[in-house]
Amino acid sequence: MADTWTAIDFETANQDRGSACAVGLVRVVDGVPVERHSTLIRPPDPVRHFSHHNIAVHGITAADVAHAPTWDAVWRRILDFADGGALVAHNASFDMGVVRRACAHTGLGHPAIDYACTLALSRRTWRALADHRLPTVCAHIGHRVTRHHRADADAEAAARIMIAAMSEHGTTSLGEVSRAAGLRLGRLDAVVSPAPVTAPSPAAPAADRFDPWRRAAEAPMPEPSPDADPSGPLFGRTVCVSGDLAAMDKPEAWRRVAEAGGHPARNVTRSTDVLVVGAHAGAGKTAKHRRAETYRERGQRIDVITEAELLSRLGMTGA
Repeated sequence: MADTWTAIDFETANQDRGSACAVGLVRVVDGVPVERHSTLIRPPDPVRHFSHHNIAVHGITAADVAHAPTWDAVWRRILDFADGGALVAHNASFDMGVVRRACAHTGLGHPAIDYACTLALSRRTWRALADHRLPTVCAHIGHRVTRHHRADADAEAAARIMIAAMSEHGTTSLGEVSRAAGLRLGRLDAVVSPAPVTAPSPAAPAADRFDPWRRAAEAPMPEPSPDADPSGPLFGRTVCVSGDLAAMDKPEAWRRVAEAGGHPARNVTRSTDVLVVGAHAGAGKTAKHRRAETYRERGQRIDVITEAELLSRLGMTGA
């Protein structure tokens, strides 16, 4: 099973951690960066002002984010990009605090999120360094940071630090590198119906949107049935579902794939044979769909099928 995680970095408009004004994301699979995304963010209304101090640090102003997407849109994009994997950040408590506060300011929920901190990991891995600030550690590992406090550059730096630490400890697994350094992955607990920081609210329905995502993220992955028909169309194939299915939720789809002798998977990796494309709320293709197309361009055989085709392969009535 591939080890997949996403390096993340936020910049904020003022001293309130919920005032996110930029984010950078780098997705890493088996120790190799495979996808990047960054965007400015219009901070939540209760904390939308920009302080002179923060502007001096990152150079982002209120005018720069006037037409940027809001936190709720960006948060959905982050969840889609991370695809249920752990997050990695340098001083992760800050970035997890941004998630917690920005969601509270906007009345949004979030699933449980595992995370790792490259600051803590660096302190355990390269003890002799004078300090473990991001530029210092990057200089030590040979990664040049030319735009410190730009979200995309700092997310890339956090990814490179984690990859270098993995190399130092002889692994490409996030869990293994943490254990080797005597650390444990952190966990941001799920929030389903947060109390908004501002007026009570119309925000509960928005939080409910994340219930299916949370259930899918926490559901155990079933093993392929030893009694399945070896001649079946899904037998021995690794199947990933992208988006929402009308006939069933993801845990049920995974169970049915396993009963057919397939290997259900949360993420698209080099082992994926079948991608089922369901409906999703965003514009364009999901991150999983784009990733599958990238692998196909590199010569990997991945069948991209609809929900109707999945139901047909499962032998379900109405397919």
